[in-house]
Amino acid sequence: MKGVQQVNELYLGRYHLQERIAVGGMAELFLAQVNGAKGFEKQVVVKRMRPKYADSREHFQMFVDEARIAASLQHPNVVQVYDAGEVDGEYFMAMEYLDGTDLRTLRRVLADERMGLPWEHAIYIVVSVASALHYTHEKCASDGTPLDIVHRDATPHNIFLTR
Repeated sequence: MKGVQQVNELYLGRYHLQERIAVGGMAELFLAQVNGAKGFEKQVVVKRMRPKYADSREHFQMFVDEARIAASLQHPNVVQVYDAGEVDGEYFMAMEYLDGTDLRTLRRVLADERMGLPWEHAIYIVVSVASALHYTHEKCASDGTPLDIVHRDATPHNIFLTR
């Protein structure tokens, strides 16, 4: 897999980080496994704040706010956040693992093959993204106060298509 970095025996709390799958501005994503009692295993994605931002109060607050807000969202087209925490000064959140690809990669593959996306698939993607954005924009706190969530990066590399 292009851009994937193997990680050898790296744990963040109970999460075994298996490979780094992406690096962003202030965080990196890892494919990880969490193990539980009696053979329970689940694949997740761990988003870890990059070490160079660990001492920044501003970045810490942004990361914590993202985790808190994301954990409150329950929609079929929004990735689920299962856990958030800190281990030895490293801040993280554990999220649902999605098996598939992002829209940017799909567009590149289709362009390379000189193919288009069938219109019914394109419409389905647009409707699904619009549904997720509408849900998050309308989301309110438990007291009814609007959360005023705005996704500032609804771009093809952040739109994930599952199998």
